[in-house]
Amino acid sequence: MADHLASIHGTEKDRVNCPFYFKIGACRHGSKCSRLHNKPTSSQTILFVNLYQNPALKAPVGKDGLPKPKNPYKSQKQFEFFYEDLFQEMSFFGDIDNIYVCDNLSDHLIGNVYVKFLKDKSAMKALKSVSGRFYDKRLIVAETSPVTDFRESTCRQYEDNTCNRGGYCNFMHLKPLKRSFRNKIFSLKKNKQ
Repeated sequence: MADHLASIHGTEKDRVNCPFYFKIGACRHGSKCSRLHNKPTSSQTILFVNLYQNPALKAPVGKDGLPKPKNPYKSQKQFEFFYEDLFQEMSFFGDIDNIYVCDNLSDHLIGNVYVKFLKDKSAMKALKSVSGRFYDKRLIVAETSPVTDFRESTCRQYEDNTCNRGGYCNFMHLKPLKRSFRNKIFSLKKNKQ
């Protein structure tokens, strides 16, 4: 019996635990979900709920009711500033495996940032440190996340530029990093070691 329960944990066959929460770290049904969202007591991954404020969402609205186009260069620079700022702050607590920033618009994923550390201990120190702090004049909401394998949580169609659900997809649309910026972050990582 225990083997059977272990084999279905986190899958659609599991009628007790939410498989979506297990894969994504957030559920589209939120507290109204009929299944359990078990937050791990310890994890390598910290979820910062709605931390990244996408500049496209702050764009002024035109006469047609649609947001006015933003300068993509300026938006990318703002994102890189945010990413580097977060990377430097989090790397103080330990080695970071990766930082994942959601570009989705759906309520359960909008602005979510996942910081995956190499060790649970580093993540727990970071979580304790950020509790009660503010970023960009907003209270930081952080929690442990069950997600450690981001291949299962990302939208493969988005990576192939074929996702027809757009920003309202229920799987992560991760904000891409330019190669030059990725190299800069990689060099920061090396210098920390």
